[in-house]
Amino acid sequence: MRWLALALAVSLVACEPRVIVPRTASPPSGTAAQSGAASPSASAQATPAKVALSPVPSFTPAARLVSYERGGDIGQPSLRFLLTGDGRVITEETGGDLVQRKLTPSGAATMVLQAIQTGLFERDADFGRAPLPGTTPPAHGTTVLIFVVANGTRDVRVSVVPTGQPDDELYQKSAERDKLTALARGYEDLSWVPTSQWADSRAQPYQPSFHRLFVLPQPNAAPSGSPPDVDAVWPFLVPVESVGELTAGGAGGAAWRCAILVDDDARTLGDSLARGGAIARYGWGSAIATAILSWRGGTGTVRLQLTPLLPHEAATCAGATPPL
Repeated sequence: MRWLALALAVSLVACEPRVIVPRTASPPSGTAAQSGAASPSASAQATPAKVALSPVPSFTPAARLVSYERGGDIGQPSLRFLLTGDGRVITEETGGDLVQRKLTPSGAATMVLQAIQTGLFERDADFGRAPLPGTTPPAHGTTVLIFVVANGTRDVRVSVVPTGQPDDELYQKSAERDKLTALARGYEDLSWVPTSQWADSRAQPYQPSFHRLFVLPQPNAAPSGSPPDVDAVWPFLVPVESVGELTAGGAGGAAWRCAILVDDDARTLGDSLARGGAIARYGWGSAIATAILSWRGGTGTVRLQLTPLLPHEAATCAGATPPL
């Protein structure tokens, strides 16, 4: 029986499953294990290839129902409120960005009626300040509000020096100025608009279809500091000094060039300028971007200004005012 037990034990051992664990070779002495490949440095990255500017398609601007701008003696006035025929409302935020909302047709009609009911938009007018008799107020810059309201087939333009300024006690009271100042406050703070009159009350970054680019090549003008080189940040195949068309009206006869860019091209330019450190950012919601770049090709500088076109503006440089 002993031989039978031994034979049975041998057969069980032979049938037992076996697991083979391969051995992992140790790394050679003095060699550290790598956790990942090193990323290339920024200086080693290739400059993005330049692209062709997209053609500007035909475009029918929206009708302007109401616009309100605030300005002064220096510079261009800034948009504070715009209402277009499709119900879009574009306003300027505290930080300077542009946002858009949308009114219902009845909400848009209410907004226009607010202006018409003042009785001050029958014809173009300018409501300045008249000093009180016997006073000579000191000369200084003033704030000016500019309204444009669609009244029938006409766009009526009315400007006013608003009330509530520190030296108002030196000037005659004016019911017209009071009305227009109150109208401006209503356009700047839209919290009074009933919810039922909004098609979309959420403030979202303004998304333009087109942008206007002004370029001023300044050969033989030494740049101050160390601005980025235009060849490194200009993303288009057309040379920067040849883009667009020459425009008249620049300060001191400066030969500004002007071009209309579709939104994708404008954001490509904005991204490239931001990557190069020429600007902080330019994209949806941005109201303006300006930059001064060094220009090795002209041994000088190139000035750029990029702004979004508003819905009621034609996609053209005709009649556009170059920067100061």
